[in-house]
Amino acid sequence: MLAADVKLFWSLEEERSSYNQDDIIPDSYTELIINVGAPCTLETDSGKVIALPRAYLNPLQTRPLRFRTQGFIQIISMRVYPWAVRPLLNVDTDSSDTHIIALDGAWQRYAEYLMRTAHQFGYEEAIQRLQEYVCERAYRTTHDVSPIRAAGHLLRKSQGQLRMSELAAHCYLSTSQFERRFKHYTAVSPKTYARLIRFEAVRNALMFNPGRRPVELAHEFGYSDQAHFIHDFKAFAACTPGEFALQAQANFDSAEIARWWAA
Repeated sequence: MLAADVKLFWSLEEERSSYNQDDIIPDSYTELIINVGAPCTLETDSGKVIALPRAYLNPLQTRPLRFRTQGFIQIISMRVYPWAVRPLLNVDTDSSDTHIIALDGAWQRYAEYLMRTAHQFGYEEAIQRLQEYVCERAYRTTHDVSPIRAAGHLLRKSQGQLRMSELAAHCYLSTSQFERRFKHYTAVSPKTYARLIRFEAVRNALMFNPGRRPVELAHEFGYSDQAHFIHDFKAFAACTPGEFALQAQANFDSAEIARWWAA
């Protein structure tokens, strides 16, 4: 029932010391987050610290976010394609000033139930019950999201390298109609979404092979030149591709050392 609109369900456990070291980098998904562990906060660019509820949405990011936990982090999440938030959850996807969208009281009560379920029966059971709860609430109102869904998957297949006019034509819409409808469901323009998809692809390439040369990446992912590639990457990651690659290499080396000692 959810396969066309939900990428996956996942869970996370992590110690405070390691979780709080890193920022969350943008990608091309919206996350439904259910916190079943220690309380968490969001640190804004202005220095304000915002307490997060048990159940919230992290919509499409265009900059890194600093989530911090006060103890042992335990999360259950549903990773959703951004056009599906309204049809699945009947939630307005427009970002607030704090970026995070707190869900209503029914969701907060259900998050408390999932926390007890996870602690008593484990994550697999909690995720199963979350899926059932989403299925009960999904598609209660009519949304003509099929054209936007198809366009979104085409963008993903091309790694963000399709023209907007091509996507609009595929949806049998004018370019302006397509852009309005896409933004209504995702809260971002199709061009911004295409940039996010392309950034995510480059980020993944650097994570798995930090030694890739910027000029090669710029050519592979369709950037007009290396300067444009570096500028676009820095806009989303708040660091250059080279800086990101160095950190990815350091993380890889640390993991290798840990496996060596474990052996």
